[in-house]
Amino acid sequence: MHVRGKWLFALSNEESLRRLTSPVPHPDVLRPCTLGDGVELWSQAALEQKVALWAADPPKGDECGLFVPASGAATRMFSVLRGDPEKGKALWAKRKQLAFGKEWEESLVKKGGELDGSSIEDVLDALFSMFRNGQFPKGLVPFQVESAEDGTPKTVSAFQAHVHAWSELFEEPHLWFTVQPSFQKEIDAHLAPLAVQTSSKVSFGLQHPQTDTPSLSPTGNWVKAEDGSVLKRPGGHGALLPLLEDISAPMLVIRNIDNAPSPQRRSLRSMWTRAMVAEARKWASERDVLVQAVKKGEPRASAMAWDWLKSAYAECSDAPDRLLEELQRPLRMVGVVPNEGQPGGGPFWAQVKGEDGSLHVRPQIVETSEFSEDQQAVLAQATHFNPVEMVAALSPGQPLSDFVDESRYLVVSKNIQGQPCKVLEHPGLWNGAMSGWITRFVQIPGDCFQPVKTVLDLCGRV
Repeated sequence: MHVRGKWLFALSNEESLRRLTSPVPHPDVLRPCTLGDGVELWSQAALEQKVALWAADPPKGDECGLFVPASGAATRMFSVLRGDPEKGKALWAKRKQLAFGKEWEESLVKKGGELDGSSIEDVLDALFSMFRNGQFPKGLVPFQVESAEDGTPKTVSAFQAHVHAWSELFEEPHLWFTVQPSFQKEIDAHLAPLAVQTSSKVSFGLQHPQTDTPSLSPTGNWVKAEDGSVLKRPGGHGALLPLLEDISAPMLVIRNIDNAPSPQRRSLRSMWTRAMVAEARKWASERDVLVQAVKKGEPRASAMAWDWLKSAYAECSDAPDRLLEELQRPLRMVGVVPNEGQPGGGPFWAQVKGEDGSLHVRPQIVETSEFSEDQQAVLAQATHFNPVEMVAALSPGQPLSDFVDESRYLVVSKNIQGQPCKVLEHPGLWNGAMSGWITRFVQIPGDCFQPVKTVLDLCGRV
């Protein structure tokens, strides 16, 4: 199956047009994953046991890294304020709660305005100017205030918050951030002092232009660049999958840039990270022992291996010639939180077609946008929300593109050059791109989830 290697997502214009103009396929979702049926619930004793397992043999920084998709600008973060003066007034009223509130006040005065008496238009204009009208890297936006070593308050970006949190877990931590090429130097300079202070190694991954996709205008024509060529844009975070293949660490924790732990919740988050990494490492070790036993032809090895697989799958083909192939898939342990009405997908049982045409029922992460109208009743039954913490157990050099469900691409609407256009996105990083991985879901506390989708989410962040 591995034909195109890391350029699996390098689509021709013809294939892109077919996907943009054809009905989008939907995964065959059967039911939500729930507690006891696809979602594990660890007792306090079990949690403490897994943390103790970490403490007894903590992984080194080069054995377990942090991978943070952080390519985007803050456009959507601030778009909620455009054309909505009431939200702008509400944010201005809460500026003392914002890490950048003082800078915002100073920016307004610098532009000739006044703290009191300025129009909301002037107030928001000062804010938009600060963040380059939304073209500012989201990870550089000041998220929270922390205490410096001398006790004075300091503002901390999402990038810095991730480095702080990860450096508390390892003596020589290694972090990978995916960034846009135009932002790399700025972000590197931003993080360099902290990297030295914490002995952290910070690496940057760049989404390759070959994974970019074209967009269709309302008239059904390609959106064109100024030089007349077909304009191509980054094809969604699923195109980041090839970057994982280039990482040598056997384990990775994957987090969103906006879900950076605040100081008040950092210890809780770290405890769960330790537990999940320890459990994932133990799980991967069990699998590796079974692989060697099967290869050696040891008695009952095959039966034990199929039992191990079926503990992760609801249904699995017992084809003897496929045992090792099934067994050696990448592993992931995914922390999910109870669904409290947040927009987004979650864990579901779905029927998946194997490479040999056989059908399997496997736990999947499915986005809300992937559900058809006929599947809305299943979506409404969801009990848990999208991944908050993901631990991936990898075999360095293994072609991860082998486990992508290419049928799970997305067609979304975006405003390009002032007009609504159809945009093609590759299968999402933890959705279709990891469809063929062996997956376990575990419930983690809701306090581990601190998303910042809009600037309003930064108000009163604790």
